[in-house]
Amino acid sequence: SNPNIMPSNEAIVIPDEPRNLDASNCVYPAEYEGHFDSLMIFKDEIRKAVQSLANKIHEDYQGCRPVMVCILKGANPFYQHLLDALQDHKQGYNTEFIRVSSYEGTNSTGHVKIEGGLDVNMLQQKHVILVEDIVDTGTTLSYLIPMLKEMTNPPPASIEVCSLLSKRINKPQKVEAKYVGFSIPDHFIVGYGLDHNELYRDTEDIWIISQKGIDFDPSCLS
Repeated sequence: SNPNIMPSNEAIVIPDEPRNLDASNCVYPAEYEGHFDSLMIFKDEIRKAVQSLANKIHEDYQGCRPVMVCILKGANPFYQHLLDALQDHKQGYNTEFIRVSSYEGTNSTGHVKIEGGLDVNMLQQKHVILVEDIVDTGTTLSYLIPMLKEMTNPPPASIEVCSLLSKRINKPQKVEAKYVGFSIPDHFIVGYGLDHNELYRDTEDIWIISQKGIDFDPSCLS
C-alpha cells in the first residue's frame, strides 16, 4: 500500500501536497510529451478502487438488477471497468448511456441538456446508479437527477451516484456521490476518460495537466 494515501470509509484521500510519484513506467501517446505536470493516480490504484466500489455496490444491490447509467464521455473507461468488476461478483445489471451538456447562464443558475442515448422507460421503478468520472460542484447532477425523475413515469425507485473522483472544493457540493473512489485536491486533471479539448482521455493514469498541455492546440494533430 502506498504510504502517502490514506484509505477512509468514504474514499481514498489523495493529499493536497504533491505525491512525487515515479511516472517512468507510465505509457501515453507521444504527442502528450511535456503536457503533464505530475502523476496524480496510478492505473493500478484506479483498478483497486474500482474493485472496492464494485464490492460496495454488490453488497447494497444483491438480488436486484440496478440500471447502470454511464454519463458520457468522461466516465466511459471507469464504467467499463466497474461493470467488469460487478460481473466478477455475479451481480446483474442493465446498461444505459447518457450525454449531458451543462450551460451556465449569466445568472450562473445553469441548466443541463440531455443529448440522446437514454431510454427513460428503462428507468421506471428501477434502482438507478449514475456513473460519473468526477464530481466537483455537483451542479450538473443537481439538475440531471430531478430531470430524470420528472421525465420517467412512474419514476425510478432510487437514484444514486457512483463517481471515480470527488474534488475537494471550498464550497459544499450540490450533490454528493454515494460511492466515491478517490477524494482529490482541486487541481486541473486529465486522463482515464477525463479530457481537455477532447485530448488525454486515452491514458491509463490520471495526471495533473501542465501549462503546455492547457495551451496545446489539438487542431495540429492529424
